[in-house]
Amino acid sequence: MKSIISIIVAMDKNNLIGQKSQIPWHIPSELKRFRSLTMGKPIVMGRKTHESIGRVLDGRDNIVLTSNKRYFKQGVIVYNNLEQIFKDFSHHKEIIIIGGSEIYKHAFPFVNKLYITYVEGSYSGDTWFPEFSLENWNLDSVDNLECAKSKIKYSSKIYTRISE
Repeated sequence: MKSIISIIVAMDKNNLIGQKSQIPWHIPSELKRFRSLTMGKPIVMGRKTHESIGRVLDGRDNIVLTSNKRYFKQGVIVYNNLEQIFKDFSHHKEIIIIGGSEIYKHAFPFVNKLYITYVEGSYSGDTWFPEFSLENWNLDSVDNLECAKSKIKYSSKIYTRISE
C-alpha cells in the first residue's frame, strides 16, 4: 500500500508561516481542525518545529526529521532521512508533514495532498512556506471561515496532485 503524503500548513497571503518559532495568529478553530486531520496519523516535523511545539502531540506518531544523528527526545521517533520515513510508515493510509519550512521544501516533491489554510491579511514574521505552484493540483474543497473570537477571516482548502 502506498501512503498518501500530505502537507498541512496555515499561511498568510505572502506565504508567511511563522514568527520566532510561533504561529503569527491565534485561531482556535484552526488548531482543532489541525488536531482532527492529524489524529491517529504519523506526523513529520523538523527539530525546530518539534521544539517550538514543546511537547509530544498525543494520539499520533511524532516523527522528527533532523540532521543531528544524536538528537533524542522522549516520545518522538527520530529520523535523518525523509524517504526512509515514507518507507517505514508506508503501512499507514496517510503521513502528514506539519512543518517547518525546510521540511516542507524537502517533502513537496513527494506530496500528493495539501491542506492549506490561507489566513486573510499580512503578518510580520521570519519563516515562509517555500514557493510553489498549484498548476498541477486540483482544488477539492474550500471552507471560508471567520474566527468568532479574533474575527480573523481564513479559508481552508484541500488540494490533490493531478497524476501524471
